[in-house]
Amino acid sequence: MSDPMLREKKFLKPVLHILEERSHDRNSIVRQMAVRGLGNLVYGAPEKVKKHKKFLMVILIRALRDPFSSEVIGESMKAVAKVLKELKEKDIGSSFRDLTQEIQTYFDNEDDALRLWSFVLFGILARLTKRKWKGYFAEQVRQSWVTLLLHLQDPNPRVSVECRATFHLCVPFLGLKRLQTAVNEHLDGTAELKPEELQVDICRHLAKENAELLENLYKSTIMYFFSRWEEIRAVAAKLAGIILEHTDRQRMKWLNLDHLLMSLQFLKKDPSPSVQLVATEVLNDICPGRVLGE
Repeated sequence: MSDPMLREKKFLKPVLHILEERSHDRNSIVRQMAVRGLGNLVYGAPEKVKKHKKFLMVILIRALRDPFSSEVIGESMKAVAKVLKELKEKDIGSSFRDLTQEIQTYFDNEDDALRLWSFVLFGILARLTKRKWKGYFAEQVRQSWVTLLLHLQDPNPRVSVECRATFHLCVPFLGLKRLQTAVNEHLDGTAELKPEELQVDICRHLAKENAELLENLYKSTIMYFFSRWEEIRAVAAKLAGIILEHTDRQRMKWLNLDHLLMSLQFLKKDPSPSVQLVATEVLNDICPGRVLGE
């Protein structure tokens, strides 16, 4: 696929046809290689990517939904990343919507590589988004920003690094300038991130600026009490405590304190000692001096 002869129409068209056929093959390795070949078109004939953008995106997005092989999905993510770097927002067309939705389904995937590449792709889309899809992408960020915030402490260090870059790119889409400035202070440069300090600043700003996003933050956070990763469960429990600490509870009409206390009690029996410890600390902060669970 890196051969310059692909720039000639008589060679390129049959090659693309063959790869499209092989992307449906019963053998997952053949499907994987077909998807890789389509992505590698950017090396042999980069100027042809834009011409065949719809053809490429349809096949690659379909491969993101491969029901049998995580290798095919991962290969498709890498291929999409290559193709997107040759395109502008206006070139992607209606595939933008499908691609954005599909990528987000892998944010919490148990496969480290798929999580990593889903964050990479979401970051690429954030860079590409200028006008046409800005409103739509902003809505998607509002739905997924808490997931990104929590995965800043992903159990896999490489995933957390990619998530940090993507979170930084996505915060402007929340439309809160003061919050964006505060987040930039934590994420600009290469200094070690202090997640708890970042979370405290976010909660303080949302308490003043946007009660709706604060509610979104809380409700999304408690759902991660049941994450498959003990690190994320601990982070979610700690964040829930930070939200309560820095917000006037009388203004939190949406807060079901009994449900929160019950969920934290559940985490006190978590298989992970670190999760147990965090849950106990948060419970003591919420109800100091009270014996819970009796």
